[in-house]
Amino acid sequence: MVSASRDNVFEFLSNIENIPKWATKFVKKLSLVDDKYKALTPVGEVFIRLDVDQKAGLIDIHAGPTEKDMTPAYMRIISLPGNSTAVMFTFFQYDSTPDAIWEIFCEWIKVEVENIKRHFS
Repeated sequence: MVSASRDNVFEFLSNIENIPKWATKFVKKLSLVDDKYKALTPVGEVFIRLDVDQKAGLIDIHAGPTEKDMTPAYMRIISLPGNSTAVMFTFFQYDSTPDAIWEIFCEWIKVEVENIKRHFS
């Protein structure tokens, strides 16, 4: 939960240029190359794209080594009473992700959630 309005949280998280501010374990650097975003991550450079639906509160994060080989992660931004907002992440462990790497990613997402909370506190 974040102590801020859904609109403010959605606006911040749906801006791709803000990813390095909260996804500090996954995105070390974001750059724009030929109108496409690329992120430097611990597993190398990847293309990154956001598909957003403000009305539904959905932010789909697509990342991968090529524009045709991207895997999604999903965020849902939900308005709660008292001017607070829930941020829900859904990730999947794909067959290509070893268990050891998956466990690291699961720990990192905890850091990213704290980064989001800290941004709004």
